[in-house]
Amino acid sequence: MKLGFIGLGTMGAGMALNLRKAGHEMVVHDVRKASADPLIAAGATWADTVAEVGAKSDVVFTSVPGPKEMKQIGLDEGGLLDSMRPGTVWFDLSTNSPTVVREVYQRCKEKGITLFDAPVSGGPSGARSGKLAIYVGGDADAFERYKSLLDTLGDQVMRVGDIGAGNSAKLVHNVASMTVRMMIAEALVPLGRIG
Repeated sequence: MKLGFIGLGTMGAGMALNLRKAGHEMVVHDVRKASADPLIAAGATWADTVAEVGAKSDVVFTSVPGPKEMKQIGLDEGGLLDSMRPGTVWFDLSTNSPTVVREVYQRCKEKGITLFDAPVSGGPSGARSGKLAIYVGGDADAFERYKSLLDTLGDQVMRVGDIGAGNSAKLVHNVASMTVRMMIAEALVPLGRIG
């Protein structure tokens, strides 16, 4: 099984390197070729375009800044849907919009491509160490077939529902985390006045 990875930034680089260290054959791409240097040194192959990644991969992972970039990579001319074969799989690891994910999913489904939204939580250190929570939305049977790949990326891999549910869960997690931090900060304010 050949893997493709698009987006080798702060999060993507560590996750891609963990997949390569696990022995998977990989083709990689990023808007900055220099970002791929550690992957190429580890034996991955560089692809000049997104379409090349799609054409050469059985499973593609994307880790990009947000919904706009994910949609462009998938749907624009020369994107993944122009190059991926029926029966291939795409895991979007980005924090994304559930609405955008569902839109892209419908287009993937028409082409016979299985899309999962699989946003991660754990920061750059977790991406490097493989200590990430991964919230997966998508087909249950296909999830079981490919879960071992996700287990290489994170130690808390969970399917939380159908397509879009991964990002819904991640966004709820983010809101809850921010709320708790704000509450702790508010609770500590009086201590600052006492001391």
